[in-house]
Amino acid sequence: MTTTTRAVGHATLTLKQLAPSVSAAFSPNLHSWMRAKAHFYKGGGVLQTVYRVKPDTKLAKEFGAGTLMIGFPEDPTEKGFVGVRLMSVLCQGTKAGDYYYLGMAPMLEEVEGFWDQYLKVGRCAIDPEHKEGFMADRYSMDGDVRTCRWCGAKHERVLTPRTVFDETWKSA
Repeated sequence: MTTTTRAVGHATLTLKQLAPSVSAAFSPNLHSWMRAKAHFYKGGGVLQTVYRVKPDTKLAKEFGAGTLMIGFPEDPTEKGFVGVRLMSVLCQGTKAGDYYYLGMAPMLEEVEGFWDQYLKVGRCAIDPEHKEGFMADRYSMDGDVRTCRWCGAKHERVLTPRTVFDETWKSA
């Protein structure tokens, strides 16, 4: 019987590549968390990667389907996962701890190519729909068009008129 083991993480990623000084698109908090908590190998590469919570799982009820986690699977017999919600890292940096979650690994799916995409577009790899309000100068504006400075995506402002009624009661 042949057993194939798939490496987790990224085979060549280095901490220097993730530095906010390389690109404004890179998260300072993610960089500091990776510096303090990630497992980098001497020849390059990192153990941690990003996973998405699968829908219709116990974890989806707890964190929400699609929630991004950063970490790595551990202990195949226990199906454990060592990690933390990625949004906690983005908000808290090194204060975001990582935890061991027993039985959680099967409830997660790896976000294939996450680190390669992050190196191209920074935080837009986390928020490709451009719905999050990152604390950074993400957009340049030109009239009714905004352009993402990190990935180049353009969005046109759409104003939708609506009617609102306020109800009050007065004496007859």
